Amino acid sequence: MSDPIEHTAKFRIPASFIVDWARLTPGELHYGYTNQWISSADVVELALGSIVPSGSKMGIVEEISLLLSDELDRIPELMDQLIDRDDRVWTYLALAWVHENQEEFDDPFKTVDLIFADFGYPQDVGEFVTFMPPPPGGVPGYPGLRQRWKDYLEQNRSEFFLSRTPGARNDPREDA
Repeated sequence: MSDPIEHTAKFRIPASFIVDWARLTPGELHYGYTNQWISSADVVELALGSIVPSGSKMGIVEEISLLLSDELDRIPELMDQLIDRDDRVWTYLALAWVHENQEEFDDPFKTVDLIFADFGYPQDVGEFVTFMPPPPGGVPGYPGLRQRWKDYLEQNRSEFFLSRTPGARNDPREDA
């Protein structure tokens, strides 16, 4: 199996959250599993209907979706067949998880800072980390950081969920 990337922000994102925020490609599913953002059971749940078709890889996704609970030991071997990495969706999902579950983190903005470092300092995330200056004309301090974080999530949801899901609504909390 591929070697995972060492992340300092460590938590799992449940499939039940992911299905409301993104549709994954097979390569993105592989990245999330390899880097322990999702469990084996979550891989199967996501493979059942939250994967964006990707040509030849869909046969592997179908095979994963049909695994029984006593066959989960086959996940590593099957996941290695999906290698096509894109960690951008996982940066977004990790930041969405922290945003929607802030009460579970001692300091959500410290976690944002760690995610920023873990994923190689992506420029679009730098606008709402605590140790970076606001963009020109941007509101300083925590109110500005919160707004830019929210804007980032909305923009990325458009890319990773709305554009990949026919008939999708913009706010995942509308179902709550």
